[in-house]
Amino acid sequence: MGEKIKKAVERKYVEDSRKLSLYWPAETITIYDLSLGRKFIKLHSGDLHEFDEGEVGRLLEITPKYYWKLMRIPLMLRYYKEEDGTVKLSVEGGVWQARLAELLLTGEVSSEGLKNLSLNQFSKLVSRYKTLVFVTLAT
Repeated sequence: MGEKIKKAVERKYVEDSRKLSLYWPAETITIYDLSLGRKFIKLHSGDLHEFDEGEVGRLLEITPKYYWKLMRIPLMLRYYKEEDGTVKLSVEGGVWQARLAELLLTGEVSSEGLKNLSLNQFSKLVSRYKTLVFVTLAT
C-alpha cells in the first residue's frame, strides 16, 4: 500500500509542476526594451504578463543606462532547500542576472553579483518588485 501512495504523490507532483511551468516566462526582455515602453512578456501558457509601471519606473531610475542592454527582466529565481534545511533561492541566468539581483537589493553592482539569495533577501526583493521576479521550485 505504501508504494501506491508514493507513486500517487509523485504523479501529482509531476502534474502540478507541469501546470506551474506553463506560467514561467517564455521570454525575457532587456531593461532597454522596458525604457522604450515594452511592458509585457509572453508566458509558456501563451498568456501575457504585464510589468507594473511603478516597479519599472523604480528599476529604470536605479539602473545606470550603460547596463540597460545587458540586464534582462524578469529576474528568475529557483527555490531550494539545503540539506540542513536552509532555504535558498538561486538566480537563473548568467552574471548579468546576478548583478541585477544585487542592484535590486542593494542599489550597487559588483563583478560577481548575487548568485544566491536568502529568504530575507527574497522577501525584500519581492516586496519592492513583485511583477519583475518569477520563482520556480528546484527539481
